[in-house]
Amino acid sequence: MSSTNPLFFDSNTQFSLDLRSFFPSIQWSKWDYAWKRVLESIDNIESGKIVNQTSVKEESENRCVDHYNLRHHKEIVPQKSLQKSIAYWKEIQVKIGKITSGEAKNEFGDEYTDVVFNGIGGSFLGPLMMIVFMHGDSYNFNSGLGVRIHFLSNSDADTLSALLAKINVKTSILINMSKSGSTAETKGNMDAFNANLKQQKLDIGHHNIAITTPGSNFDKFAQENKYMHIFYMNNETGGRTSVGSAIGAVPAAVAGIDFEAFLRGQSAMDELTRRRDPQQNPAMLMAAAIQTLTLKEGRKNMIVLGYSDYLKEFAHYLQQLYMESIGKEYDVNGTPNPEGLTVFGGVGTGEQHAFMQQVQKGFPDCFVRFVHFQKRGSDVSLSGPGSMGRQLLAFVKGTEQALQDNGKSFMTCTFEKRDMFNLGMMIALEERIVTILAALRNLNAYDQPGVQDGKLAATEVNKISNTIEGVLEQKLSDKNWKFEGTAEQARTSFILPKDSNLRYVEAILNDIVSNVDVPHAYPKLHKRLSASKSFKEEEFHFTLRSEINSKL
Repeated sequence: MSSTNPLFFDSNTQFSLDLRSFFPSIQWSKWDYAWKRVLESIDNIESGKIVNQTSVKEESENRCVDHYNLRHHKEIVPQKSLQKSIAYWKEIQVKIGKITSGEAKNEFGDEYTDVVFNGIGGSFLGPLMMIVFMHGDSYNFNSGLGVRIHFLSNSDADTLSALLAKINVKTSILINMSKSGSTAETKGNMDAFNANLKQQKLDIGHHNIAITTPGSNFDKFAQENKYMHIFYMNNETGGRTSVGSAIGAVPAAVAGIDFEAFLRGQSAMDELTRRRDPQQNPAMLMAAAIQTLTLKEGRKNMIVLGYSDYLKEFAHYLQQLYMESIGKEYDVNGTPNPEGLTVFGGVGTGEQHAFMQQVQKGFPDCFVRFVHFQKRGSDVSLSGPGSMGRQLLAFVKGTEQALQDNGKSFMTCTFEKRDMFNLGMMIALEERIVTILAALRNLNAYDQPGVQDGKLAATEVNKISNTIEGVLEQKLSDKNWKFEGTAEQARTSFILPKDSNLRYVEAILNDIVSNVDVPHAYPKLHKRLSASKSFKEEEFHFTLRSEINSKL
């Protein structure tokens, strides 16, 4: 690409980038200083320097970031390189292969039939995206899989209950993906699964695998309980960039996916995005386009359209990668400077019908990114366009032209074909764009204090909930006990701390009213408490009483 040509093409990988709607607005002569800062950031990350830090101490993790090193041709950081990752992949492949082939058996000598992946954030989005990319969203209908595959991510009792009703836990394995093991959603699903195993007098070690960091509490727990396997990832590997680690390798092995090709694809794109000339570096080109648009027209949402049903989870994956990395309150110097890049999208053309009218004719708050493949794995004849593949191409190019005619910004990435090498390239490109945007905006792309804020608040809700359940359990020893009042009156009556969040108290009381009769929801109150509510004078009023008293 040059200052006069908006197209980039790499002949080795057949990757191409079209930025025509952004030209000639990018004034390269003004970017010299910015590129020096970007290149310095790339060099610092890949040399193993501590880059995950800010001047706001309570938000700083103070560690290096190693996902680029995991697929680097050179071993710049000891024990981290493409060859080391490939060697570990082959080790994982052998161990998991014994499960999928039927060689490994449970404690009764039975073959395993189902594998459940238990993780959240990158530990869920990355493996799901990878499996859907290769097998489609009906992956369990792929006859080549040795086991059926399932996912747990959310704290959703209905989902877990439905899964336990569908599988035979006696021949199932839960693969738990957590650096510490303390992530509430992942730990909760694991604890519930293991409780079910114990209820059936099964050995949890024969039905669990851990992916964690060496020496973590989860590592110790897994060893103590003799989990089938413990696979390790590095503490320096962030969750949203962990798909190139054991977090991606283990699911790939279960699903029969060529993870080595994925790593090589990542490494190939890294070579392109490590180039010093910004006009020969696709990540710099795309970051420059986004930043130029931002400086010129203000913050814009990024719509990602993948023109393949196999890209169904790609936009979801990018939501976390971009929004958790760029969405920050402070810059690295601790100066308040709220930043972000909102991402949404889906599969073209199907999902674009949900929002393209507004994009084309409505409020100008976004730019569009197209992702598609040059080579098709198959095609179907159609009388009008000639084939279904040609029709899809027409939709891509037609939508591009409509955006151009309406003065809307877009960029198009075309990859050679749908395979793991190209998925590796796709993910590595996005990771480098994030690195560059963070450098341009002086951000730490690798912490997530906002996520931690939510975890702390959830912990406080659980604390109040358990306290209220305990107080009510004591109250119910009096068969004549009864309470009527608001959340504020309940806070006083139940002797909760005066600074207890009233919104939490009200939400918990509402939850008790709706779910006290549901088994396991509030075990200390089940069949002992009668609860109802009304809404008057603009607030909820609750009536709680002994179940015995309510029947008198």
